[in-house]
Amino acid sequence: MADNGGFMRKFAFLWALGLFAIIAAPAGARLWKPTPAELASDYTQIFHSRGDARVSIQWIPGAVGTGVLRQLLDEYVVISITHIMHPGGSPEWLDVDGVQVTDASGQPLKEIAPDAIDPFLVRFISAIQGTLRQGTQGRGKMKFLVFEPGPVQACAKGGLVVIYEGEHYTFDTPIPGCPAP
Repeated sequence: MADNGGFMRKFAFLWALGLFAIIAAPAGARLWKPTPAELASDYTQIFHSRGDARVSIQWIPGAVGTGVLRQLLDEYVVISITHIMHPGGSPEWLDVDGVQVTDASGQPLKEIAPDAIDPFLVRFISAIQGTLRQGTQGRGKMKFLVFEPGPVQACAKGGLVVIYEGEHYTFDTPIPGCPAP
């Protein structure tokens, strides 16, 4: 596999920076003349404000990547989750536990053990986590979960459900930005 470390670091940095900016921002903006990858990226991000807390869930499908990264993301279901409390001052990043991920019919996806994940994908996830920690002075926490896709495919009919703290966060597929059948 070719070394795409430079591209991966840039992509991870921009992805983490965008996620951090959106987490911290009180409102969002709509995309202007979005590309298919931008449509996919926008749809696969969920931000849930709950009083002083904000939960951010992102599914990172192949439709948002290019080259080797796109191929890997098509082979896995990669989910990232952050949970931040804002009790009147600086944010407190909470540990994320008890996450369940299913397909649209409620069948659980099989989580992949960390030592079985492709090394390129491990580097991608590590780059994002490192950028987040640097940007938050070591306080930032982001949980990544990697699953076998089973029937979940970004550009096929179906869906993905992430269950966290009693809430069912859903992604219908095909996601926006997929090529027309």
